[in-house]
Amino acid sequence: MKKVLLFTCVVTFGSAFGLTGCRNRAQQAELDRLQAEMMGVKAALEKARSEQTDLKARIETLTLARDVLAKQVNELTAAGDQLQQQLADAQTRTKELPGQLSQMKSQRDAAQQQAAELTAVRSLLRQELDTMAKSRDAVAAEVQKAQGQNAELTTQLQAQTEKVRELQEQFTAATASAEPSGTQAIQNPAIYSFATTRPRINAGQSSTLSWQISNADRIRIEPDIGTVGALGSRTVTPLKTTTYTLIATNKAGESRVTRRIEVF
Repeated sequence: MKKVLLFTCVVTFGSAFGLTGCRNRAQQAELDRLQAEMMGVKAALEKARSEQTDLKARIETLTLARDVLAKQVNELTAAGDQLQQQLADAQTRTKELPGQLSQMKSQRDAAQQQAAELTAVRSLLRQELDTMAKSRDAVAAEVQKAQGQNAELTTQLQAQTEKVRELQEQFTAATASAEPSGTQAIQNPAIYSFATTRPRINAGQSSTLSWQISNADRIRIEPDIGTVGALGSRTVTPLKTTTYTLIATNKAGESRVTRRIEVF
């Protein structure tokens, strides 16, 4: 292009002055071109710098995204490991389930067996309670009957005592009339009866002692009872087998009778 311009200048002007002017114009054009190229280069540099800045920003963004993705990958990997561990644990528990089910069935069967045994025991206890209730009612009836008999015997004993007293008075009067005046024989006390309603009892139960005595100045029952009258009764509840002794005394001496109550 430079050669073409120079040739044009020589042809047109035909002189040294014209050649000089053409050269200046050519140089100016070259300078303009160079400036234009420089401007283009500058623009290209600015564009490259801008693109570089954008690229750096994109690289930073991509780096951040890569780091986020790497973190997510690590978290997903850890979650996957945890899931695998949970899966392994679940598989282990699944393998253990048959044994646990068998053990639970055995425990259930044992519990059912115990429940059946308890039901049978409860039935037996109910039967025993019914039997004991019937026995209690029978014993209560027997006690009432015995109390009635005791009251009847006491009444009969009092009547017999009265008869004995009358006979004794008659005997005493007859004896007094038969012996010389100023003399009278003194005899030991007469124990007509000393009985117990129940000679054998269980612990906590009671029995009744009854007695009839004549011609006694002092009467006592041992142990634990003490002085009593010539005719009477006393209910006792011994804690163990006990022998009761009736002792009647007067000026002539004493008379004794024993009764044994066995406690089971």
